[in-house]
Formats: sequence, structure tokens, C-alpha cells
Amino acid sequence: MSYIYESLDTIKDLDAIESLSKKISKGEPLSRASIREIKRIIKITEESLSIDAPLYGVDPYVEAFFSAKNTAISPHAIEQDLESLLSGNLDDNKLLKDFCQSLQKYASTPEFKRTIRINRKSELKREASCCRYIDAHLETFARLIVVRIDLRLRIDPDKVNFISDLFIDMARYWRRLRRDLRESTKIPNPEGFIGSLEHGHYRGYHFHVMLFFDGAKHQKDVILARMIGEHWKNEITDGRGEYHNCNATDPAKYKYYGIGRVEHWDSEKIQNLKFAACYLAKTDYSLNALNDKGHRTFFRGTMPKEKDKRGRKRKKRLPI
Repeated sequence: MSYIYESLDTIKDLDAIESLSKKISKGEPLSRASIREIKRIIKITEESLSIDAPLYGVDPYVEAFFSAKNTAISPHAIEQDLESLLSGNLDDNKLLKDFCQSLQKYASTPEFKRTIRINRKSELKREASCCRYIDAHLETFARLIVVRIDLRLRIDPDKVNFISDLFIDMARYWRRLRRDLRESTKIPNPEGFIGSLEHGHYRGYHFHVMLFFDGAKHQKDVILARMIGEHWKNEITDGRGEYHNCNATDPAKYKYYGIGRVEHWDSEKIQNLKFAACYLAKTDYSLNALNDKGHRTFFRGTMPKEKDKRGRKRKKRLPI
């Protein structure tokens, strides 16, 4: 299977299809913006996605969308006069109603429900694990410096099977990085980490990694992220690696990303940190389709050791 780049527009289209399918399948009311989005994405063909994103169909919500589209809307309508059929007041539009009902019918089948239930159950376990892990660190350290970094590889045009080869390479490099995060004197050693492997046609296999540093020992989160990223790029992958330093984005957004400095008493930022961590726990349907050997794709470090409780007592943190 050859490696195919996926455009950013295609990624956005797939995200929009999945998001709208979820809303429709749950019977949620559609806003004007959502209806406008349906008018746009309903023109997207499976033929174009099969070229730009050959694994598009492994997402059950995307599959439900196209099943409903093929059932409720004729190809002639899409090619000729879809704009006029979806014009005016859409509250009672027959075509839109037929489409939504068809999607809801597909989403009500036992097979679809079972797929969603199994994946959601796994997601909830990973989310709970992330939250417990963060709470344990905030009980141990009064202040955390949280670093968020994305790690990937440049594509090697000489590879014969990009999919399997890159999976093997990423697994090997990830083991090296985890070892160095614990033991290396070349980089700062975090107190803990959460990591997940994902697959996208635009970037191929890539790791989302969240690192927790003791705020009493470290302060410069952007520099910490850069040091880890450069170590991945030059030491771990021998120049094959690339990285994105999420902490180098607009600092005003740290509050919402849950990265940077996180105090044990800052309930709002802790909530955002947990929300960002739970993103790492979400199901990657493309990766599931490729991971036929069942390799681990979600990782979390060991729980921190309890600190000596002597000294001034900390104010009790409100539960989140």
C-alpha cells in the first residue's frame, strides 16, 4: 500500500463529516451553520476521498454519512440541481429530512451501535486513566510545567511499504525516547508523560505527547519542548524526525490548552489540561484499521511516588 498525502482541506472535510454525522445520529437540532455545512460537504464524492484519503471509510460516522447520502439523494440531484433542492427555508425541506432520517436509521443498527459502544468504552477507560494520572501529579507537585509536543518522521521515498515500515520505525524510536526521558543527561527528565500514536495521510504516523515537569525545578516550557523535539529529531531518529512545539503557540492560549505552568489550585487550567489529555485518548479509526497486530498505541508513565508530607500543609484542592 503506497503512502498518500492528504490535503489539509480533506482533513477538515472528514472532521466536518464526522462531527455532523454525530449530531444527526443523536437527533440533535441543527444550527444554520450546520445546515450550511451539510450543503457544502454533501457534494463531496467518495471517489475523491478514495484518492485523497483511502482510509476514510473506516470511520463509522463517515460511513454512515455516505450510506445516508447514497440512500436519500440521487446522483442526478447532486450533479444537477442540489443547490436549488437545498435552498430557501430548510426547516421542512424533504431532501434534508430524508437524509437525516436515513443517517439516523443507519446509526441505529446493532452493528453500528456495537462499534461505537466498544470504542467509547475504551476511550472512557483511557480518559479516566489520564485524569487519575494528572491528579496524582498535582498531589505530588504543587506546580507542574506541562509540555505538549507532536513527533513524526519525514517520509522516505525509497520505502516499499510505507505503512508497515513507518509503524515499525515509530515504535522503535518511541522506545528509545521513553528510555532517554528516564535516563539521559542530554535532556531534562520529566516526572511523567502521556502519549498516543495516531495515523493521518497528511503526516503519516505521529505521536502526540504530553510531558509533566516539576515546576520547582523547571520553568521555561517552550525551551523544554524544543530540547525534547531536537533530541527526537537529531539523536533518536538520526535526522529523520520532525516535531511541532505546541508550547511555542500564542501564550495567551495556554489557559485553554492546559499547557505551560499549571498550579495545583488553578481548577480552570487543570480542567483544560484534562480536556487536552483526553484528546490523546480518543479513538483513531484509521490507526485501528492499520494496526492488525494489536500493538499498543496509548501510553502513560508510572504513577509518581508520594513526596514527604512534612512541612506546611497545602490547601486542599477542590475536586474536578
